[in-house]
Amino acid sequence: MPVPMRLVVAGKGNEVVWVAGVVVLAMALSSGAAGAMCGSANHPVMSAVKKDGNKIGLFITQAEIERTQAWRPEDGEPPLSVSAAYRTVKAWGQQHYARYDDVSVRDISLRRYGCSLVQERWYYVVELNPIIDGNELWAIGNWAAVLMDGTVVVPREY
Repeated sequence: MPVPMRLVVAGKGNEVVWVAGVVVLAMALSSGAAGAMCGSANHPVMSAVKKDGNKIGLFITQAEIERTQAWRPEDGEPPLSVSAAYRTVKAWGQQHYARYDDVSVRDISLRRYGCSLVQERWYYVVELNPIIDGNELWAIGNWAAVLMDGTVVVPREY
């Protein structure tokens, strides 16, 4: 649905109408494209470019997030506690980073799934640092998502 807006452009009156028409058309096209990508297995909720130029991302599909319990912050604590998400991703990380001595959780953030087709769904993003010889290693893509049902979503290159 177009949002009422006021557009001021220097020039003749017909130019303003033409520019406004282009803006409305662009908004309509972009909202359709965003809806097509929303919840897609090909659209990451988080991504980065590694030093070698490859992209890495976290992909949470609409089907995966819909299997989780809806939650609103005003309703109390999330369905999966921070400590449960920590334990879940720590166990996954110790297997995933088995060639290292250990894995450290650097950051946990709670994020709302950003798709208008799926309301009130949240997940954790956990940033990890593998540890070797007592040193924490920092690198792009050392993260995972933990859904509210305890599912760990791992990053992948694309």
